Amino acid sequence: MTVKLRQTGNSRTLTVPSGIKATGEEYTVKNVGKTIVFTPVAKRKNIFATKDWKEYDYQKDIENDPALQPVKQVGREVID
Repeated sequence: MTVKLRQTGNSRTLTVPSGIKATGEEYTVKNVGKTIVFTPVAKRKNIFATKDWKEYDYQKDIENDPALQPVKQVGREVID
């Protein structure tokens, strides 16, 4: 299978023939010797879209954290 290198603005483009099953939308490009290697970039997972984050109780976590409990006065500071 042969494709042509085309000029598109300041870039050069190689088209992917329809017979090749390309996955993803973004690719990293490496030049290995005289070979151009395109590798699909893995889609990033949104960690905040999970069930655990949607049901996370922030207030409960603060109440149970000893580092965030009220601090005793040490000197003359005023804590409201």
